[in-house]
Amino acid sequence: MKKTLDSFWSKELDFSIRDLRRGEVKIIGVDHQIDIPPRWPLMAMKVYGGCVVAVEPGLVSEAEEAFEGRSADGVFTEEGIEIIQGLFNVSAERTPHWLHLFCDGGSFRPYRKDRARRLMPYGSDRRMCEEWMSKYPRAVGSYSYEYANPVSYGMVLDGELASVAVVWRYDLPFWEIGVETRPDCRGRGYAKSVVSLATEEVLATDRLAWYYLDVDPTNIASLKVAKVLGYIEYSETLNQKQQETTP
Repeated sequence: MKKTLDSFWSKELDFSIRDLRRGEVKIIGVDHQIDIPPRWPLMAMKVYGGCVVAVEPGLVSEAEEAFEGRSADGVFTEEGIEIIQGLFNVSAERTPHWLHLFCDGGSFRPYRKDRARRLMPYGSDRRMCEEWMSKYPRAVGSYSYEYANPVSYGMVLDGELASVAVVWRYDLPFWEIGVETRPDCRGRGYAKSVVSLATEEVLATDRLAWYYLDVDPTNIASLKVAKVLGYIEYSETLNQKQQETTP
């Protein structure tokens, strides 16, 4: 199923991902945002050992000079990221660094130790969801990116949410899954349970499950959840977070 992802990204970037298998850095000029919510412009993408750096057309020559002689691994180092931030004139706070994994029917390993269930944020689970949302904004169903048509799954303990997984259902061949677990409930398998249920329902729609997490040492537990369930690493990306505006 990697071919599905390869085809999508090749079309979005107007670039053959097959060329990245040589482990080279490719500089391309793009004047559009990648059409995936939250629609933050892609700055760099590492896949198959190679890397694409996508800049405004007028910056192609400058970027090629900046990365001349560097390997793909060098782009995602502290120095490489600083070069990209300089090209885009953005700060570290506006440069999300993500690892993306995918899961299909052949790799999925269900985890059903605990009874996670689908949440109803507008119905019987409204109070729980509103309380959760106050602590973790955009983390439950309708409170997430509205244009992505999200669905949420939760682990409920004594009438309170312990862990929540959200599926952002785009008009794409893959749907994204994110998870958050209450600090006092971590390490008990609840995240695996909610992500497993979310993954199972995504795969039932004949779409790929797409899992993402911040590239941060503190996210090791989240990465372990994905790997235990059979998720496979696909790409690493740097994106430009849009400047928040105030009314």
